[in-house]
Amino acid sequence: MNQAKNDPTTDDDALQQQQDLLENSLAAAFSAFDAATEQGMPAPVVFLLDCEDEIGGEIARSWLGDQAVNDAIEQQQLQDADEELDDATTIFAYAFPFEQCRAEVPNIFPYLAPVFASKLPTDGFLAIAVTAGGASVLTVPLGARELGN
Repeated sequence: MNQAKNDPTTDDDALQQQQDLLENSLAAAFSAFDAATEQGMPAPVVFLLDCEDEIGGEIARSWLGDQAVNDAIEQQQLQDADEELDDATTIFAYAFPFEQCRAEVPNIFPYLAPVFASKLPTDGFLAIAVTAGGASVLTVPLGARELGN
């Protein structure tokens, strides 16, 4: 069986892009985590969606609506042009409780199920980076907060 074809976690380029998305969006990840924590959410898991990615965009549109995502992408493109950036993307960050993610994420990304069958990290929080046609779950160390500023 060729698992590489059916399992995006075997695509090194996609994994790197998902990690880069998180590393370049640490401030947004911490902002979503902090907002969830302040609201009393138990064990927040942060989603970082690349709104310009097919899958990330589809998820963002289902949560926010087409117009909101289109407006955000247009705004990001204008900002990129002003700052002469060509590789930035439109990101949406939001947190959900771990138990909700445990129940729902494997339905969308079956290859992430093992993450939700194990214990939460004690030294950070989980973030799901959705880009490059798939998703990765990464642990964000609480000490990385300074890197996101």
